[in-house]
Amino acid sequence: MLEDVRKETMKGIEHLSKEQLFQIPVAGESCIGSYLMHLAECEIFWLEVLSGIEQPDELKKRSYYDKWFDSSEGADPPKNPPELNEYIDVLKDTTKNFLDYVSSMTDDELEKEVVWKGGDKERRFSKKWIIYHILEHEAHHRGQMFMLIRKAGWKKKS
Repeated sequence: MLEDVRKETMKGIEHLSKEQLFQIPVAGESCIGSYLMHLAECEIFWLEVLSGIEQPDELKKRSYYDKWFDSSEGADPPKNPPELNEYIDVLKDTTKNFLDYVSSMTDDELEKEVVWKGGDKERRFSKKWIIYHILEHEAHHRGQMFMLIRKAGWKKKS
């Protein structure tokens, strides 16, 4: 299902130029490229929570981890439009890491809880919920991206 959700997302943006991916489609919104990198950064974040394994700094840098979409540490987005393959490559890498880990899990592991500590808060999630959330999260943002693409008038060429 993770692969299917991603395939639909990528099919819906494949007609966009690198400039369109970088351009704000509607005033007050984020660019489509930042949404794509946000999907990657969420896979990185949730894989770390799920597995307890720190993901490579290089992968975080390539995804603009906490630097572009809804940044909490201080925005530092790219200055120029990234090439389309930069989005595709980082999404392939983060998804592969996530899928490799999830595919190695047993059914019993799905019910186990993990703890995430953020600031002074501590939250518990089942591993199954994290996988569900990744699916739901991408579907949610895909809907936002597709609506923004339509509002910007960036139609697919027939």
